[in-house]
Amino acid sequence: MTAKRSDGTGARRAGAAAVEFDLTAHWRERARGREGWDNAPALVRDLSTRFTATVAEAIERAGGVPGRTETEFVAATWYGTSHVAEVMHEQLREAGPKWLDPEQFLHYSPHAMVSAAALDLGLGGASATLVGPDAEFQAVAHAVRRIRSGRAATVVVAEYEALTPFAAAPCPDGPGTAAGAPPKGRATALVLTAGGGRGPSLTVHRSVDGDGDGADAPAGRGGTTVRTAGPGLLRLLADAAEPLVVVSRAAGLRDALVLG
Repeated sequence: MTAKRSDGTGARRAGAAAVEFDLTAHWRERARGREGWDNAPALVRDLSTRFTATVAEAIERAGGVPGRTETEFVAATWYGTSHVAEVMHEQLREAGPKWLDPEQFLHYSPHAMVSAAALDLGLGGASATLVGPDAEFQAVAHAVRRIRSGRAATVVVAEYEALTPFAAAPCPDGPGTAAGAPPKGRATALVLTAGGGRGPSLTVHRSVDGDGDGADAPAGRGGTTVRTAGPGLLRLLADAAEPLVVVSRAAGLRDALVLG
């Protein structure tokens, strides 16, 4: 496996934090149907609080970020705040008059998590939220490009997930087989900074060739662990203590992230 082009080594992992939390109480409310509708927004309020706290912890572990008003922020999620679609689906299937609770829409946008955290923590740079199976990989790649190009000195990269039953059913990262237990809610944040600081470097490699199992890292470090991108990628990058290569398997993409 070789890389045709590298986006440079200009980013470093300066700080990281992650949290998992139990969704049982939220899932129990969903199982109540109409009786649980009033409590549906509690899931997103809980997630938002934990997400903001995780980002704050990552910043603290990085020793703070210089120029918070210029610090950029990009987040990734698979399903976002999918409980809104779930409640709408249930309500519209009910007999009688159709109605939708306006309060639900306060929590609808997947970008609401980033907006709330940025306001609370004073992060004033450009921000974005990416959605979908390859969102975490693309969020990290975006952050590295911003730093490498000199457009940002610091970028916070984060991810969150708190699947509802509706979203979890088709999701391979959903409930386990043991008694249909709910998946864990999670939030992860990385603080990436320009090269020269402490922490491992993070490089993006484009157009990686090869159809094998990735025994040779794109950076030429034979024997480096190679993983395939998927849900939980940021947690993998946050916990990694050894050199690591993560290859995107999104349709039509053969890109890689190298941490080392």
